Amino acid sequence: MLKNHNIFYFPMALSYILGFIVLWEWLRPLPIITDTGNIYVFVWFILFCFFLMYIRLVGYIAIPSIFIAMMYGLHTIFFDGHFLREGIATVVWFGEDLARNITFIVGNDLNALSFEFRSFLLFIVLAIISYLIHFWLCHVKRISLFLLVTLIYVTVIDTFTLYDASGAIIRLVIAGFFLMTLLYKMRLEEKEQVKSDYFKGQAWINKLTVIIAAVAIIAYFSPKYAPIWPDPVPMFTSAMGGEGVGVGTPVRTIGYGYNDEQLGGGFTHDDTVVFRARAKEGHYWRGESKEVYTGRGWQSVDPQLNRTFRYSDYYDNKVAVQMYDLSVAQETNEATITMVNDHRYWHLFYPGELSKVDRDGIVFYSGEEDSQFLIDYVSGKVGTTTDDGKPLFLKEYALTYQSPKFSVGQLKNSSNNDPEHIQEVYLQLPELPERIGELAVEITGQHDNRYDKVKAIEGYFSRNGFLYETTEVAVPAEGQDYVDQFLFETKQGYCDNFSTSMVVMLRTLDIPARWVKGFTQGVQTGRFGTYNEYEISNANAHSWVEVYFPEVGWVPFEPTKGFNSSFEFIEDQQEIDLIGNNEENQRENIDRPQIDPENPFLPLEDGVDLEGGYEPSGGLTTEENLKTFKFPYEVFWIILVVTFVGFLIYKNHQKLLTLFFLYVFKLKSNEEDHFIRAYERLLWLLQLNGYRRDPDETLREYAKRIDERLSTSDMSVLTLRYEKLYYGNAKVDHSWRENKAQWEVLVKKLSS
Repeated sequence: MLKNHNIFYFPMALSYILGFIVLWEWLRPLPIITDTGNIYVFVWFILFCFFLMYIRLVGYIAIPSIFIAMMYGLHTIFFDGHFLREGIATVVWFGEDLARNITFIVGNDLNALSFEFRSFLLFIVLAIISYLIHFWLCHVKRISLFLLVTLIYVTVIDTFTLYDASGAIIRLVIAGFFLMTLLYKMRLEEKEQVKSDYFKGQAWINKLTVIIAAVAIIAYFSPKYAPIWPDPVPMFTSAMGGEGVGVGTPVRTIGYGYNDEQLGGGFTHDDTVVFRARAKEGHYWRGESKEVYTGRGWQSVDPQLNRTFRYSDYYDNKVAVQMYDLSVAQETNEATITMVNDHRYWHLFYPGELSKVDRDGIVFYSGEEDSQFLIDYVSGKVGTTTDDGKPLFLKEYALTYQSPKFSVGQLKNSSNNDPEHIQEVYLQLPELPERIGELAVEITGQHDNRYDKVKAIEGYFSRNGFLYETTEVAVPAEGQDYVDQFLFETKQGYCDNFSTSMVVMLRTLDIPARWVKGFTQGVQTGRFGTYNEYEISNANAHSWVEVYFPEVGWVPFEPTKGFNSSFEFIEDQQEIDLIGNNEENQRENIDRPQIDPENPFLPLEDGVDLEGGYEPSGGLTTEENLKTFKFPYEVFWIILVVTFVGFLIYKNHQKLLTLFFLYVFKLKSNEEDHFIRAYERLLWLLQLNGYRRDPDETLREYAKRIDERLSTSDMSVLTLRYEKLYYGNAKVDHSWRENKAQWEVLVKKLSS
């Protein structure tokens, strides 16, 4: 089962650890130069692969284990819930997704490949590279070529992007020297047939450590000369006929992305249309919000708190996400969204407050009819899945939403008594430079209410020389805060810079705020009756800010310079005209789901009375409603038992086959021609049990060696009689009857 019987051999174990460190350097730049997130999942995966390679687990166990690790990684990145419960559903979904993506590859439509499939391909590449490193370490015992390629890769990334490879170069040099020394030692042991205990003590590794440490320290503190050669990036850019985009600036294509952990860097313009929308007015199209600011980008709230992405039968017919209090004046509108150019999203884009989705109006790319909604009441993200939890990509859908009209007077008179669950999530901040909070206080110092403070920060950027820039946009250096860099150093960027800076400054003032992303209004391209048609392209991808006001809800604001939002604010003198409509709006909105005081992130389930407690609704219980996938425990145990039995059979197949032929030949008659077949079967069983015959070894020499190994003389006796029968055409009466007992003794020794 384990091919490495010397797993505690220190030099070999250390070489695998160093090989893992070298491979890790290939993953470190990915969050900066690509949209790859959750790097820790891939790091743990290669660590798992290295462990399997090191102990040299047999292939029929190692390969399924690596595949299960891949499925666990995909489940961790893209799905919620426990893998042990929903792992089989993930595997089934993966099979369908694999078939779908293969059709894209065959059709040369690589842009349509799903993110899950691309991540799976990365897992495969990492597994293959892990095996190659294992081969170089274990069999070839040379790693210099891979070290050279890694150094070239890191230096190229350092030259052409904003990734700082200074630390990577140091780590690679130290790990590389150690690794090459260890491998040379092991090659020497093999070549000279020297036992490993010949290198007694740790003197050799102590000397090596001192030498490498001394070189590293001297190199670190030595003076550094300025570069002699000019920066090659502008030269290559001009040679290709393009315009410069800034030294070391990673440039991506604009569009709606899923990974916001590393913000910054420029992007190129892309006018490819994503979807068309028919609505009475143009609106910002909301995708989701993010809550946790890390200093470099945005993440969703921790899983321990975010227990809200769940499915409820109550929303089979009416999907709603409440953003505003019932007192906010709202107008009911409808919109139809049609995805174009094969853009695939499994979640909705909607304006204002989502109040209903027309199930009959939904068209999926896959043609699925049975679907359900998943609603994350923290981020406002509304997705569609099959009954067993697999994402369904939307091609067209119609929805009803509420367009709010915010009263400036109401916002100014709003209290500062934020609920505890709002403070817990939306005041989070990492360790920040003090000058960010000081600037926020300076901007808002003359204002005494939340609304005026928010508007002061919203307008700060347009009055203080900030530039909207999409190409020459910096990425924070290691340890540098994204907002601090934008506010005090670069003062140029695009929507992510402006919106993130506003959220962070508000949070330093204890004003709850969150970062929202989606699309702007788009371009009006036609009119159909009372509805306008808008085209929303990748260039309309955008982020903005939502601020929490007690007794009002989440109010959107637009800090990005040069952008005009569709949010409607009503001054005091206009409110009189709306009083008559306000009661009607409240009657329309009263049908919206109410907030459950026990869990403020979730709406009130059907059958819950706000004042009188819980009343049974007559349907399924809440826990039953939440089950998106019933784990087939019976099937799981059957598969587990069959797998275990199959493993035992495979593990002991030599003994089982040996016993099988022992009893088969016991039942044979006493005819002499059975002896030849029995002897040849004995040779086959010896090979099966590991007693292989050398190509230049005679049959008698082989028989003598077997007798020595098994402490018997029966093999030589059987061999002499076999040669007489087979080569001498000798007639030995009752040969099988006379030699049957000796044959059985040998076979029993093999099966014992």
